[in-house]
Amino acid sequence: MKKILVPTDFSENAYNALNFAIAFANEFGSEIFLIHTFKLYSSTGMFISVESYMEDDARKDLAEMIRETKPKLKNGATVKHKLYRGDAAPVIASVADKEGFNLIIMGTQGASGLKEIFTGSTTNGVIKASRTPLLMIPEGCPYQPLKTAVFAIDQDEISGTEVVEPLLKIARIFDTRINVFHQDTGGRDSGIKARIRQFLDPVEASYHFSLDEQHITDSIDEFVEEKQADLLCMIRRKRSFLESIFHQSVTTEEAFHSKIPLLVLHDEAES
Repeated sequence: MKKILVPTDFSENAYNALNFAIAFANEFGSEIFLIHTFKLYSSTGMFISVESYMEDDARKDLAEMIRETKPKLKNGATVKHKLYRGDAAPVIASVADKEGFNLIIMGTQGASGLKEIFTGSTTNGVIKASRTPLLMIPEGCPYQPLKTAVFAIDQDEISGTEVVEPLLKIARIFDTRINVFHQDTGGRDSGIKARIRQFLDPVEASYHFSLDEQHITDSIDEFVEEKQADLLCMIRRKRSFLESIFHQSVTTEEAFHSKIPLLVLHDEAES
């Protein structure tokens, strides 16, 4: 994980996400790339002056974040920054994919007012638009070593080791124990253990299966609590188990509020 992208709106939650990025960068010897996006929805003369003010203000805030971050880096880790105009989600996704970032780390809620708002819709937009693994940091979740992870999986095949490689790298560097969780609401054992085991053999992992019809998000929440997990990991696919959860959170306001960091991996192969 040599390149870590960190979108920021300069909120407390964005600074908290940066703390996670610093911890990762110090372990992996990574480059942190801080970016801020802004966009005005009018081209009138009045808004041109506001845009100029926003740009100047953002440059100052980015420079301040750089000054505060540099003394905290070690093991060859570095930090740089850039300002972008445009909508947050498509800009973040484009930068991450086109410039070959290994991981995006971002908070799931941010500032209000003129600064970019990092809401669930922005995060959801990044998940849908980007192929880069994304580590989402919930508001108020302080950094702590990632000793226990829950990897919640669906019934579909994983197309290759590269899909889960980010999780494996985290497990190796932080000595994280992975608890694989699968719920089959059809009441049958799908034989998924044999399929997933080949990818997770390099790290310490255990396997847990639930055969009931409880709502999947409730089951995951309960399992995370039971294992006192520090990290939740899920896979987004083209036809997506994960996407349906995020869609539900938007349309029904029964949000999937993970209290711990959520690592979203991508499997673009047809299932």
